[in-house]
Amino acid sequence: MAEFQASNTSKCDFLSVVTQGELTTFSNPLAEINFTNTGVTKAGVCSLADSLNWSVEVIAQSLNTTSGMLIRHKSKRLNKQLSDSVLDIAKLSQFCVKYFGNVENFNGWLDTPVLLFNGEPPRRYMNSIRGRELIKQTVNKLKYSYTA
Repeated sequence: MAEFQASNTSKCDFLSVVTQGELTTFSNPLAEINFTNTGVTKAGVCSLADSLNWSVEVIAQSLNTTSGMLIRHKSKRLNKQLSDSVLDIAKLSQFCVKYFGNVENFNGWLDTPVLLFNGEPPRRYMNSIRGRELIKQTVNKLKYSYTA
């Protein structure tokens, strides 16, 4: 059963999860921009956290916000900056889960110290644009057989 869930999760469209079906991985970039202007719902963020097997605290840290803010008023929408960040995390997670094969392997790598991150786990850098770019570059290097 766990194998089925892991393989099923690797085919999950995290952008669709966080936008509650309004966007997909294949959506037009302009649709993404319009969606961030409207804002991601807090319920969508919590759904993304569930899909990634992250706690609300972990996703809140990744967004530089508090878990209390995400839990209260789940129907309310995030501001443009937070919405942009959560869509970026969803897209990065999609890329990484595709490489690692499932969410569990991706989370394991995120929590493992990596030399390129000064011996820190990559998850520590998930809360910034540059950190997410570095995570994506590192996984891309792994994809093409560079050591990270």
